[in-house]
Amino acid sequence: MLTKNEKTPIYFNAEIVDDSSTSLTGDEYDSQHIQQAIASTDSSITIFRGIAQGAVLAGFQLISTQSLYLAGCVGLFPAVVAGLPVGASVAATLCYLRFENSLIPKITNRQKLAIGVTRTAMLAASSYKLTGDAQQMDSIARGSFQVFTQQVREFEGIEQPSQNHFGFLLGFWVCAALALFLFLRKKR
Repeated sequence: MLTKNEKTPIYFNAEIVDDSSTSLTGDEYDSQHIQQAIASTDSSITIFRGIAQGAVLAGFQLISTQSLYLAGCVGLFPAVVAGLPVGASVAATLCYLRFENSLIPKITNRQKLAIGVTRTAMLAASSYKLTGDAQQMDSIARGSFQVFTQQVREFEGIEQPSQNHFGFLLGFWVCAALALFLFLRKKR
């Protein structure tokens, strides 16, 4: 190794110290490193699989709810349809946890659990977005209906109905008739 100011290399004597009692041959050492590299590659592939599954399911979720909106369905039904994949994904993800006489679960398959968590997170985000859009569409529709009816009333010259006390008067007369009925019945 050369430093900036020196032209001659400097050599260091180093010794690898290992506390383990087993010695490895070169082939075994290479095999272990290859397996570690494969394991790290597998974990990154697992995350990509979870993202891919979540993206495909979120696409189906989006298509199904938008089809319901186009068909004229409003209210709770499209929101439930948007939420069902999230619930199913949570249930599928929980299958990789085992509660064996303990409150702390044991993970049976780490890779599939990672895929499930990633998939569930993506579906939950998509469901949240779809439900928020449905609420905005509902509020816009409610507001526009009131504006439309007001414009029609003004155009056709229809006056606002007068505020009367019909409910109060009806309640009063029902109570008076009931009191009269009970009074006459008691006299007999």
